[in-house]
Amino acid sequence: MKPRTIVVAVLLAFVAASIAYLLLNEIPARRSGIAQPVKNVGRVGDSAADKVVVYYFHGNVRCSNCRKFEAYSQEAIQGAFSASLGNGRLEWKVINVDEPANKHFIEDYRLITRTVIVSKSRGGNQVEWKNLEKIWELVSNKPAFVKYIQNEVTAYLGNNT
Repeated sequence: MKPRTIVVAVLLAFVAASIAYLLLNEIPARRSGIAQPVKNVGRVGDSAADKVVVYYFHGNVRCSNCRKFEAYSQEAIQGAFSASLGNGRLEWKVINVDEPANKHFIEDYRLITRTVIVSKSRGGNQVEWKNLEKIWELVSNKPAFVKYIQNEVTAYLGNNT
């Protein structure tokens, strides 16, 4: 075999192995978009009541879609859940994961890009969360985007919205 052919074969094998590794680690985490229970990622608050937190995670560099994600999500939440926001049952948080104090969220929620996460806690401990990945598909359709966010938050809040 020629040296060039060997190098190409080795590089292709490396790429294939890397892709396989990533897929095997990501597929269970993303399985059909179902909410994922987690080990105690952290204390959300001191209240013993159930609480839902909606996070928008961004970085230092923000494209037009990233700005829409935040604006549309905020509009969806403030427009439909003012009572839950007011009584503390729901929180809206915008977090820059490029800040050193917020880097842990990348591992906590397995973040690979800008996204919205809905998190539910009981007694101050997070019990489940969901990555709302469809925001990328819906960013060009504001009404569908807003409805998607509202439906997911409603599911986490239950009947007490």
